[in-house]
Amino acid sequence: MLSYENNQRITEITINESMPASCFKDCRHLKNVTLSEGIEELSDYCFRSSGIEKITLPSTLKTIGEYAFENCLNLKEIYLPDNLKTIKEGAFYGCHNLIHIYNIEKTENIEPGAFCGCRSLQSLKLNNTIEEIKDCTFACCQELQQVDLPKNLKKISKHSFQFCQQLRNLDLPEGLRQIDTFAFSSCSELKTVQIPEGVQQIGSYAFEDCLKLEKVTLPKTLQSIGKRAFWGCDNLRQIVFQSDIHFSDRKPLFSPTQTIEIKKTLCE
Repeated sequence: MLSYENNQRITEITINESMPASCFKDCRHLKNVTLSEGIEELSDYCFRSSGIEKITLPSTLKTIGEYAFENCLNLKEIYLPDNLKTIKEGAFYGCHNLIHIYNIEKTENIEPGAFCGCRSLQSLKLNNTIEEIKDCTFACCQELQQVDLPKNLKKISKHSFQFCQQLRNLDLPEGLRQIDTFAFSSCSELKTVQIPEGVQQIGSYAFEDCLKLEKVTLPKTLQSIGKRAFWGCDNLRQIVFQSDIHFSDRKPLFSPTQTIEIKKTLCE
């Protein structure tokens, strides 16, 4: 297939074959796209910064390539096919007006930064086989209010949900082991979070500037917690430790202006 990169005349197209990378990049007037059955992969950067508003994906599609829809500012919703296995790095990066991603719960592998900057995205339900939310996957999704996390989740990686400013409640699954650096930093509306037994590590700045967080109970399985994990949580009034972590490890968790009751309840 020929490349149509930076073609300002094309407005709609039906695609019957595999595409080269960047083939519709910067096609600002391209609005409607239909992909025929049989196509299994969208190439890297294929619709980057295009004017695409509506796309019909085939049931045969298995992979969405890196930055395939980056900065597609007119894209408001997309329906993912049942057979889609992988959404690669940055695939929907900067799609500011993307509100709905239908059928994402069928996708088994979501790479780093896939939905970073999708600031209109409101809710998510993820596939239960996913074991890791990767770096920056949902960072800066400013309108994200509800996330159904996978039951088999083991790790929430760096910056995964940073700046998700409308995220209010977190139901972390049993089996989670690690919450990484800046994972929920600046989730300013986050009020409640239950950190389940099994979590062994909370990274530095993990809950920094969660301004409305009021109380946290840390599990007895916790082995380490990074510096400034709760720095700037101005409404945090009580934190309960159930594991025997040295006080020197806990001291830099909070900013000097915070007044927090620290309780230590060692469980057998």
